[in-house]
Amino acid sequence: MNADDEARLMRLEELVAHQQAAIEDLSRQLTEGWKENEKLRRDLARLADRFEELEDGAEAPAANQKPPHW
Repeated sequence: MNADDEARLMRLEELVAHQQAAIEDLSRQLTEGWKENEKLRRDLARLADRFEELEDGAEAPAANQKPPHW
């Protein structure tokens, strides 16, 4: 193998190493994003349930009754 081939091979190996590191970093970020997304979905569902409970427990004011600030 001549010097040009060795230099070319070395550049290709470096490129593959950098691409592999970038892929691993993106994969890690994607995994973290999915975990955060799932957490937010659970939180939203919990808050929606809580809001529904509060709505169910609230009494509706009578139609002819003045609001408390009057």
